[in-house]
Amino acid sequence: MKFILAKIFEDKSISKVFLVSLLSTSLLLISILGIFWVQQERQKFNKESQQIKSDFFRMQEKTLQHETQTLINYIENEREQTRNALKKDINSRVHEAHSIATNIYNSCKNDLSESRIKELIINALRSVRFNDGSGFFYINSLTGVVQMDPENLNWEGQNKLILKDVFGIPIIKNEIKIAKTQGEGYSNYSWQEDKGQKIHPKISFVKIFKPYNWYIGCTQYVENYRLGIQEKILNKITDMRFDESFSIAVFSFDGTCLAHTRKELVGQNLWNEEDKEGVKVVQEIITRGTDKNGGFVRYLDPFNHDSTKLMFAKSYKDWQWVIGSGVHIDKLTESIKNKRNELKANLIEYFIKAGLVFLLTLFIIIIFTRFVVEISKSGLEILTQFYRNAATDSHLIDVSKLHFKEFKILGEHANAMVIRRKRIEHQLSIETAYFEQLFENSPEAIAITDNESKGIKINKQFTSLFGYTKEDLKGVVIDSLLADETKQGEANSLNYLTAKGQLVEIETMRKCKDGRLIDVSIMGNPIEVGGKQIAIFGIYRNITERKVYEKHLTEAKNKAEESDKLKSAFLTNMSHEIRTPMNHILGFTEIMTSQQIDENERREYGALIKQSGDSLLQLINDIIDLSKIECKQINLALCHTPVNILLSELYEKFYALKNKNNKAHLILRIQKALSDEDSIIYTDPRRLEQLLSNIIDNAIKFTNEGFIELGYHLIDQNKIEFFVKDTGIGISNQSIDHIFKSFRQMDGSDTRQYSGTGLGLTISNRLAEILGGNIRVESEENVGTCFFITLPYNTDKSKIEKIEVVEKQDHNWTGKSILVVDDEKNNFTFFKASLAKTQADILWAKNGREAITMCQSNTIDLILMDIQMPVMNGYDAMKEIKSLYSRIPIIGQTAFFQKEYKQKVMAAGCDDYLIKPIKTCKLLDSIEKLISKN
Repeated sequence: MKFILAKIFEDKSISKVFLVSLLSTSLLLISILGIFWVQQERQKFNKESQQIKSDFFRMQEKTLQHETQTLINYIENEREQTRNALKKDINSRVHEAHSIATNIYNSCKNDLSESRIKELIINALRSVRFNDGSGFFYINSLTGVVQMDPENLNWEGQNKLILKDVFGIPIIKNEIKIAKTQGEGYSNYSWQEDKGQKIHPKISFVKIFKPYNWYIGCTQYVENYRLGIQEKILNKITDMRFDESFSIAVFSFDGTCLAHTRKELVGQNLWNEEDKEGVKVVQEIITRGTDKNGGFVRYLDPFNHDSTKLMFAKSYKDWQWVIGSGVHIDKLTESIKNKRNELKANLIEYFIKAGLVFLLTLFIIIIFTRFVVEISKSGLEILTQFYRNAATDSHLIDVSKLHFKEFKILGEHANAMVIRRKRIEHQLSIETAYFEQLFENSPEAIAITDNESKGIKINKQFTSLFGYTKEDLKGVVIDSLLADETKQGEANSLNYLTAKGQLVEIETMRKCKDGRLIDVSIMGNPIEVGGKQIAIFGIYRNITERKVYEKHLTEAKNKAEESDKLKSAFLTNMSHEIRTPMNHILGFTEIMTSQQIDENERREYGALIKQSGDSLLQLINDIIDLSKIECKQINLALCHTPVNILLSELYEKFYALKNKNNKAHLILRIQKALSDEDSIIYTDPRRLEQLLSNIIDNAIKFTNEGFIELGYHLIDQNKIEFFVKDTGIGISNQSIDHIFKSFRQMDGSDTRQYSGTGLGLTISNRLAEILGGNIRVESEENVGTCFFITLPYNTDKSKIEKIEVVEKQDHNWTGKSILVVDDEKNNFTFFKASLAKTQADILWAKNGREAITMCQSNTIDLILMDIQMPVMNGYDAMKEIKSLYSRIPIIGQTAFFQKEYKQKVMAAGCDDYLIKPIKTCKLLDSIEKLISKN
C-alpha cells in the first residue's frame, strides 16, 4: 500500500497531493450523503404525489356524481311539467269544443230539428285542427257509437265499445265510464300505428254533452310534447357555462352528441371518436353510463390532446340518453409538477452547499500547505491576506507576485471571484431599486410586517388609504390600529394563519386613522428566505365603491322581484274581477234565452245583466285610463269648472248608489266653503269628477256604519283642498305607504272581504299629479279615513253656464227607413230592439257592399255604419255612399275610443260618432238630431 501511494505521489507537489486527497475524500463523503438524501426526497415526493392524486380524484368524483344527478333530476322535473302542460292543453281544447257545441244547441234548439243540430255541431268540430295539425276532436255516444272521428271516417256510425289498446285496455268503455261518473276527465292508453311496431303512449280528455248523451274528446301523443321538452332541455344544457376545466355532455345510445359544452360537437355521431391512445371515448362513456349506478371514464381529450379528462356518466333509459359531467385533471398534473420542481430546487440547493463545503476544504488545504512548504510562504501570505480581507474589500491579487502554478491558479480564481461578486452586487443594487420603485409606486396599499405582525415597511398608497405613516406603524401590530373591536378576533386569526406560512385572502372592513371604516380586500403572503419565513407581505385594496355597487344591484334585484310578485297578484285579481261580471252576464243571458221566465224575473235578470255590464265597462275604463296615464298620453280638457255644482252632482249620484248597495243607513254629508261664484276653478271637470268618484266609491265600500263627508276649503289664495272623510274600517300603518302604488291592495289575500282591482287610488293619485296637485291620506284603523286632494285655485272666475234639462221624449219616426250596416247579427238585434218603439222601418246590410246596393234600391233616411266589416269596410262604404247620396246622414259606431280614430271616421264622411258599448238614450238622441236636421 505504501509503495503504491509513493508511486502516486512521486514528483507531485505537496499542495497538489493534499488537494487531491482532501478533495477526493470530501467529494466521496458529499456523494454518499447526497445519494442518501436524494433517495429520501424521492420517496417523500412519490408518497405526497400519490396522496395528491387520491384526494383530487375523490373530490372530483363526488362533484361529478352530484352534477350528473342534478341534470337527471332537472330532466325528470321538466318531463313532469310537460305532461301536466299536455293535460292542460287538451283539457282547454275540449272545453272550447264543448262551448261551441253548447252554443250551437242553445241557438238552434227552438228553430231546427235534432238531426240538423247534430249535423251542425259535427260539421263545426270536424275541421278543427291544432298543435300543427296533430290535434282534433271526436264525438262518441254513451252507448259506444262513433258520431265523429276525422282520423277514422270509416268508424263513424259503428259501435266501437270493444276497442282496446295494445295492452288490452278498453279505450271507449273507459271514456264512457269517466263521462258518466265524473262528467269529464282524463284517460291513458297506448297506441300502435298500423305501419310501425313502436308503441306510443296517449292521453285523452273527454267531457259529457248531455243534450244528446254524447261525450266530446280530444287525444294527443305524449311523444309530440316529449320531443319539444327534449329540445328545450338539450338547448339549456348546451348553453350552460362553467369554468374551462368543467364540461357537460349528453349522448344518445347510438353515440350521437345531443348536448355538449363544446357546441360544435352537437349533432355529430362520435361513436368511433378515439383519443391519441386509441380509446373509443364515446363508446366507453355509454358503456359505463348504462351500468346500474353509472360509472367513471378517464381518457385523453380527443379535442385537446394535451389534456386528460375524468367523466362520470349515467344513463336516462326512458329517453335512451347517457348524461356525463367531466373535468380536466390538468390541475393534478400541475400540482405534481410543482412538487417535482420543489424537489429539483432542493437538489440544486444541496449541490450548492456541497460546493461551498468543497471550497472550504480547498481553503483548509491552502492554509495547511503554507506550513508544509516554506518556499510558498510569500505566495501563501498574499493569498491569506486576500482571503482575510475578501469579506470587506474587493481588491484583486497581483498574480505576478505568485511563483507557483498552484498559487497563480488560486490567485486567478480569486480575482475571478471578486469580479463576479462585484457584478452580482451591482445587479443586486439594480434589483433592489426595482423592488423599491415597485413597492412605493404600487396602486395597492402594501405593508410588510415581521412574523408577529409588527410593522416594518409600508408604501405611499398605504398611507394614502389609511392615513398612517411609517413612524406610526413601526414596531406596532398593524391590526391593533386597523381593526376595530368587532374585527379583532378576525385579525388575530388571519395573523395566526400567515405566521404559520399560509396564504390568506379575505374581504372585510378596516379602520382609517380618522376613524372611518372602509371595505377592503386583504391578501397576506409569507416571505421566505432559505426555506425560513422571515416576514409577512400584506396587500390592501379599497373595495368600498364595489360594495356600494353590489348593494345597489341587490336592492334593484329585490325591487324587481317585488314588482313581479305584485303584478302577478294584480293579474290574478283582475282575472277574478273580469270573470265575475262576465259570469253574471253569460249566466243570466243563458237563463233568459233557455228557460221560461215571467216578466218580473226577466226585468230582474236584465237589471243584473246591465249592472254587471256597467261594472265590466268601468273596469275596462280604469285599465285604459291607467295605461294612458302611465304612457303619458292622457289629454286634459281644461275649462272653468263650478266646484259647488260638481259636488252637488256627486252627492246625488252617490246618495242613490249607497241606497242601492244596501247602505241607506249611512249618512252622506256635503260641505261647501265658498259661494257658487267663488267656487269656480280652472281644471278638467271630467277628470276631477273621476278622481273624487274613485275616493267616494271606496269610502262607501269600506264604511258600514256612521257617515261619509265630502267637501273642500281654501288653504291659501292659491290652493284649494278637497276632502272625503269616512268612519269606515280605516287603513293599517303597514298598508298606508302602499295604497297609491300600482298593483297593490290593502288586502291581497284569497280571503279578502272587499272586491276590487286596486286601481282606483292609483288612478286618483296620478290624476291629482296631472291636474297640478297632490293627494294624501290620514287614517286610523277601525276609526276612519280622510283623503285630501290639493289643487291650484285660480281666482280669475267666469260665469257658470246654466244647463238646460231636456225632458225625456218619445220618438216617432213613422215612415223613416234606418239602415243598420253591421256584420254581427247580435249588433243588428240590439239596434232593432232599441228602435222598436220609434215605428221606423229597420233594414240590415251585412257589409259595405250590401249597404251601397240597398241605398240604390231603397229610400234610406239614416245609416248606422260599423267600421270594421268583411268585403268592404265602413270607411270605403261611407265615402262611396256620400259621393252618391250626400243627403243621407251617417252615424259611425265602433269600439275604438282614441281621438285619432274619431278624426279618421269623421273625415270619411260620418255626421256623428258613437263608441261601443252604445247606450240607447245616446243612440236615440243622435238619430233625432240628424233626422230633424235633415
